[in-house]
Amino acid sequence: MFGTNVVARGLTLGKVLSGISRGLSIANQVIPIYEQAKPMIGNARKLMSALKEFKNMPATSTPPKKELPKLEAPKKTINNSNSPTSQPIFFQ
Repeated sequence: MFGTNVVARGLTLGKVLSGISRGLSIANQVIPIYEQAKPMIGNARKLMSALKEFKNMPATSTPPKKELPKLEAPKKTINNSNSPTSQPIFFQ
């Protein structure tokens, strides 16, 4: 296939340029696909490492329950001694 017969079959500049053109057209199709798939491949690697970490956790382990502090409502005292009337005070 290769050797001196290549020249005899007619290796021309047109054939070389045609082959280069085909290669470039294939590269123009493959490169955008690769650029789109690259983040997915990176995320898949991170996902696999996270799954391995999750798999290595003990099965019976549960996270400790955190008790939330009990909130008490502030106590308001209404002082009616300053009001001139016996009407209720809505805004102070």
